[in-house]
Amino acid sequence: MVDIARIAVTAQDRRLMLFQPSPSLLPFMEDESPRIFVRAANRTGKTKHAAAKLAKKMLAKPGGRYRAVGVSFQQSTSVVSRYLHEFLPPSQLAPTCRFSMENGWTHQLIVLRNGSTCEIRSGDQRAITHAGSDLDGVWLDEVQPPDIFVEALTRTMSRNGWVWQTATPIGRPVEYLRAVVEAERSAWVQHVVPLSHEACPWYSDDQVDAWIEEARAFPDSYDQKILGAWEGITLERTFTGFDSTCLIDPTTPSPTGIRLGVGIDHGEGVGRQVAVLVAYSQRGIWALDEVVNTTSTTPTDDARAIRTMLMRRGYDVHQVSRWVGDINSAGKLGAGQKVNELLAMALAKEAGHHKLSFRIEKPNKVAGSVDWGEKLMNASFLRHQLWVHPGCVSLIKALRHSRGGAKDPDLQHPLDALRYISHQPLELLQPRSATTAQRYQLP
Repeated sequence: MVDIARIAVTAQDRRLMLFQPSPSLLPFMEDESPRIFVRAANRTGKTKHAAAKLAKKMLAKPGGRYRAVGVSFQQSTSVVSRYLHEFLPPSQLAPTCRFSMENGWTHQLIVLRNGSTCEIRSGDQRAITHAGSDLDGVWLDEVQPPDIFVEALTRTMSRNGWVWQTATPIGRPVEYLRAVVEAERSAWVQHVVPLSHEACPWYSDDQVDAWIEEARAFPDSYDQKILGAWEGITLERTFTGFDSTCLIDPTTPSPTGIRLGVGIDHGEGVGRQVAVLVAYSQRGIWALDEVVNTTSTTPTDDARAIRTMLMRRGYDVHQVSRWVGDINSAGKLGAGQKVNELLAMALAKEAGHHKLSFRIEKPNKVAGSVDWGEKLMNASFLRHQLWVHPGCVSLIKALRHSRGGAKDPDLQHPLDALRYISHQPLELLQPRSATTAQRYQLP
């Protein structure tokens, strides 16, 4: 007689062995880096894949000590714990280790026969609850509060452990995490997984297409849900024409037959002076890079930063055809001179020109110029005449969220820098048949 119970147990024991990662998440499954961030669209299976990978770690290392952290107790029980229960073979669980759908694991602790353990925690617990253990690895599912994120890093220090972060960062604080993950010389490895047929082989093509189309009804979170983006957009924003299709593919060759321009907004205070490098031609305009001051700076400091930005893109000061900078007095620093004059001299000196060889123009500041310039930029995004490189982080944030200078003044500086330098070339791209009145009615 066939032992049905034995067949069922054997099949459950083999679930992990039979698990087939999706092609899009296979690189994560094979990655042994100590710091990994999986930034993925909804429904791509990032949580399930991470649970499978953690189960393998627990089975492979006797006495290993791990932790899995969900957003809330409910999510840590119904999602994180459930997936771990799905992949950990029942035959390898310690006799006292039990799981239920209502309460999760006994004492919120998984114990294997080989001595490996995994603590289950959640982001709605106090940070002190996450302290006290030395761990070989921590898996954070979805973006956690900063203090809990820091605890995860701290808990793995003494055992040279790893930390994984899996997330679709919707409705969560991401700025601190983005600063850590994308910092210069960061130890973090990112795997970005957009929603696609390849990423979700367990769904039919029609199901994937339907989900993508349905997500378009929620433009504030579309980029996160479908593309795995860091952040969504503000619905009542000024630049409604800007979306992911307006981003430059960094792998494509640079545009040819172009001229270079730099727009500069001399804001007062740290983080408020911004320079934007653009390339422009009769086909469009490309925002290639930006520099934002992070400390109080002098014109010499600003000139050096701008030249560094140019050289980062393979250019130098003398190759810039046009400079446009805001009208500001240099105050006591310049003894009656304007910031543009001091900056132009500093740029010439930085580039090895002892005589001033160029000038920084004043921007168009007639009445209505701000509103018209922003409408012009928005229309150019809609017409695919204006693109932005993903490296322009401050500019992209402003385009996604600014509701206008009065409502979001801190977002205005990169927008002004781009507007100053792009205004003239974008006007030349508008249909010549349109009257001035019609052109001022751009969407």
